[in-house]
Amino acid sequence: MNSQMNLQVARERIADLHRQAAAAQRVTKVPDQPKRSPVIALRMAGPDEAAELAELAALDSKRPLKGDALVAVVDGKLIAAISLVDRQVIADPLVRTAEATVLLRARAAQLLHKPRARRYRFRPRFA
Repeated sequence: MNSQMNLQVARERIADLHRQAAAAQRVTKVPDQPKRSPVIALRMAGPDEAAELAELAALDSKRPLKGDALVAVVDGKLIAAISLVDRQVIADPLVRTAEATVLLRARAAQLLHKPRARRYRFRPRFA
């Protein structure tokens, strides 16, 4: 009877070890291809994109942009835009656009930056 109980305990222990190994294999499986991060393209909006910008503004519940606009495009879809006149940003609320809006603001600041005019002072040189 004692040997029967030892045999049963050994079988249960082996079954537990098999279950633990199977669980560890499920956890350590790494996907074959890493998740691809989207490519955000920034460009000036063309005149043919006025309808898309108006639709984006309506989705964001904001007024349409004034003047020239810089747009962020992911996978061919316009997801955010910034006006270069008043720096108003509109973005698609159904898509993650935080990174795109940060990039748009930074690029707009670069485009709108005007270098200071250098002032040349007269410096007398004595020989």
